[in-house]
Amino acid sequence: MTAQSKERLEQTIATYDLLASLFLTLPDEELVRSVLAGEFEDETGSAGLDEIARWGREQRDANPEDVLLDLARDRVVLMRGVNREGMQPPYESLYLGQKENTTIGSLNRFYGSCGYTLTDEVKDAPDQVGVEIAFAQLVLEQELAALADGNLEQATELEALYRSFLSQHLGRWASRYGTQMAKTATTGFYRGIGLLLAETFS
Repeated sequence: MTAQSKERLEQTIATYDLLASLFLTLPDEELVRSVLAGEFEDETGSAGLDEIARWGREQRDANPEDVLLDLARDRVVLMRGVNREGMQPPYESLYLGQKENTTIGSLNRFYGSCGYTLTDEVKDAPDQVGVEIAFAQLVLEQELAALADGNLEQATELEALYRSFLSQHLGRWASRYGTQMAKTATTGFYRGIGLLLAETFS
């Protein structure tokens, strides 16, 4: 494994970690302060991270509690389906028009293949975008560990599992949801997350 490919894999894992956490946990004051402090400033050319950083600069003089309230309102519309525009929440079965049981059954088989189970802390369904991203992240982390150990056979199997997961699940709908999210969001923070999601899985 070259240093360049290792760095790419590590960057993908870091992006997935960020996205999964943003979809699975509520924004808190620590997150807001990190954005306002410029921690999302980026030089990779990511439109999503640029939008989050721009929003952070605009909010620097705002009361963090007011900012959190704005984010909470936006999140309810974007992730819970509470809106007038018809924005569907981030569940694969909704975006692919499949029966929920069929989608979740297929996902659970993928998850089980890596010993992945949802903890009690996760309150969302297996087809929520954050859960799917967290699984993809786990597979890539295991692939990176296998490569570090020199186990090329296992690394190849995990890469194939990852590609299969993208082609059958996450890669088929996450970008479409992200694009819709960016269009619907009323805060630059969630607009940026939508753009980041769309560019990551396009």
